[in-house]
Amino acid sequence: MNSLTITTPSRLHFGLLDMNGQIGRIDGGVGLALDTPHTSLKLSKADSVEVSSDTDTEEIARLQAAAESVCKHYGFSGVKIFVVKQPRPHVGLGSATQMLVAASLAICRLYNLKVSATEAANLVGRGGTSGIGIAAVDAGGFIVDGGHRFRQGANSKQDYAPSSASTNSAPPPVIMRHDFPEWDVLVVIPLGKGASGVGEASLFQDGCPIPLAEVQEMCHIVLMKMLPALLESDIDSFGESLEAYQHLGFKRFEFQTQSELIRNCRTMLKDHGGQGVGMSSWGPTLFAFGEDLCGLRQTAENWLNERGGGEVFLTKANNAGLTVSEDD
Repeated sequence: MNSLTITTPSRLHFGLLDMNGQIGRIDGGVGLALDTPHTSLKLSKADSVEVSSDTDTEEIARLQAAAESVCKHYGFSGVKIFVVKQPRPHVGLGSATQMLVAASLAICRLYNLKVSATEAANLVGRGGTSGIGIAAVDAGGFIVDGGHRFRQGANSKQDYAPSSASTNSAPPPVIMRHDFPEWDVLVVIPLGKGASGVGEASLFQDGCPIPLAEVQEMCHIVLMKMLPALLESDIDSFGESLEAYQHLGFKRFEFQTQSELIRNCRTMLKDHGGQGVGMSSWGPTLFAFGEDLCGLRQTAENWLNERGGGEVFLTKANNAGLTVSEDD
């Protein structure tokens, strides 16, 4: 095989589960793979590493470094990567993880080496906090990850930090992955960017540790309401549990850092019939679930246009994960 195209889903991250750590683990989380938007890369064998894109994306340098790392690790001669499509970075859809893990997997596939999504993520330093994006690439669906060992020896995580600052931590185990129902997912992205880099790392220090009682309540919600609702395709109970989850723990702190526009947008989505309304990662991406959200989509578009604009679209969950096609 000399060239291929890899396409991966984006993801919603509903919130980190345990940012207390008293039990000996931290992080953990719940999330969902989305059909739209997606990341698409075209790769071909080469004698050196070359990365390009039609758009001026700030992620090109990171992709270049990741591809060089993978090629050096396995002794591959090189690769040419063209970024066909990528979601906007730093809006809460996991674009960096999707792109880097996709590239790592695809380079190995190009050279007939089969590696797991976890191995591919480890090579490019992703998954040090959340495993949702990696699992979304691997198999899509609704995902719960089990976090990392915390201050339990040399190979455990030693501090509260985002994935971008936790490159020495291996991706967490996936506790559960399940197909998601065919509900509408409304994605609303007001203008602006969420926290990233040094700013994000600082916010982790400011917001942690989360009180143990809140962590325990979140675990109760996930185990005894959210997961049963998912398995029974009960959208009312699922929505209630997700909104309760989003008002607790580290997600509560994440919302406190947001602008009034984001908080008001969440209220608007809920007031106009959205279920399971929440924010993905550090935002600004908001989401809502429902059986038919065409009307809410129009309402959200009008609301955003009156307040500076943004992006609104309907999608579904992705229950498959990555796709790879040979180009020759």
